[in-house]
Amino acid sequence: MKAKVKFALNLLLMVVILGAMYYFIRSSMTDILAELRQTSLSIVTAVMALGTIYLFIEGRSVKEIAVGFQPEFTTKDGLFTVCYSGFYRIITFGAGTLISEVNFYRKNGLKLSQGVGVTTLHMVMYKLAVLTYAIAGLVIQFSLFFEKAPNMIWVILAGMVVTFLIIAFLLALSVSVNVQVAFVVISDKLFKSKSMRKIIDTCNTQIYSLRETVYSILRDRTAFLRIYFWNVVKLAAWYVIPYVVLAPKHPEIDFLLTLSFVSFAVILSGVIPTPAGIGSFEFVYMLLFGPMVGTVDAASSMLLYRFATFIWPFVIGFVYVILEKRKTMSAELEELKNEKASAKE
Repeated sequence: MKAKVKFALNLLLMVVILGAMYYFIRSSMTDILAELRQTSLSIVTAVMALGTIYLFIEGRSVKEIAVGFQPEFTTKDGLFTVCYSGFYRIITFGAGTLISEVNFYRKNGLKLSQGVGVTTLHMVMYKLAVLTYAIAGLVIQFSLFFEKAPNMIWVILAGMVVTFLIIAFLLALSVSVNVQVAFVVISDKLFKSKSMRKIIDTCNTQIYSLRETVYSILRDRTAFLRIYFWNVVKLAAWYVIPYVVLAPKHPEIDFLLTLSFVSFAVILSGVIPTPAGIGSFEFVYMLLFGPMVGTVDAASSMLLYRFATFIWPFVIGFVYVILEKRKTMSAELEELKNEKASAKE
C-alpha cells in the first residue's frame, strides 16, 4: 500500500478502537468503577496485585510454549500477549481473541502455523488447568452438593465433559494424522471446483504445519509439565479473589468452598455459548455465591473479580495497542512526507 492509504487505514482503526472503548466504558465499566470507589483501598490493592500476579505467571506459561520457536520471546512478551488479546477480546465481544493472539506471535517473529500452534496449545493447557480445579472442587464439595443441590452435580459434570471434549478435539486436530486424512477425504468428495480445491490444499498445508508445530512442543515432556504447572498456578491467583473480597465481611466463609465455586463458574462459563463468556459467568457465579453471602455482597465480589480478570488486562492491552499504533502512524507519517518530497523532486 501507499503510505497515504496505510496512514488513513490506521487512523480509521484508531477511531474505531476509541469508539469501542467509549461504548465499553459506558455499557460495562460503570458498575465496576462504582464498586471500586466503594471498596476499601486494601482490598482493591490486593485484587489488583492478584490480577497482576496472574498476568506475570500467564506470561511465563506463554513464554514456555513460544520460546521453542522464538528464543528471544520473554515473559514480558507473554504478558503483553495476554493483555493484547484481552483487549481485542472485549472490543470484539470474543470474536477477535484468538486472531489477535496469533497476530501478536506473528509480529514477534513466529510463522503463522507456529502462532496457531502456540495459541492452540495455550488454550488446551488453560482448559486442562480449569478442568483440574473443577474436578478437585467437585470431589471436595461432593457431599455438600449431594445434600443441598444434587441436580447441580450433573450440570457441573456436563461442563467437565464438554471441556474435556474441547481439549480432545483441539489436540486431535493438532496432532492426529487420521483427522487430517479424514479432512482431505471429505473435502475431496464435497468440493470439485478448482478454486475450492486450491483453498482446501492451502488449509491442508496449514493443518500439516500446525500438527508439526504442536507435536514439536508436546515431544518435550518436561516442557509440557512446566506449561501445565504454570497454568495451574496462575489460576490460583484468580480463584482466591472472591475469598479475599468476601472474608472481611464474612469471616466464617470457607476458603476451599469459594475456590470450588469459582472453578465451577469458570468451567461452566466456558461451555455456555455467550460472547467471550460474558453473562454466563455472572449467572453461575451469582447462583453459587448468592445464597452463601447474599446477593449484594456476591455481586460486589463478582464485579471486583471481573475487574482483575477482564478489565485490568484490557487496560494494559489498550495502553500497549495505543503506543504501538502511535509508533506505526508516526513511521507512516514520515514515509508519507518522504513520498511527497520525492514527488516534488
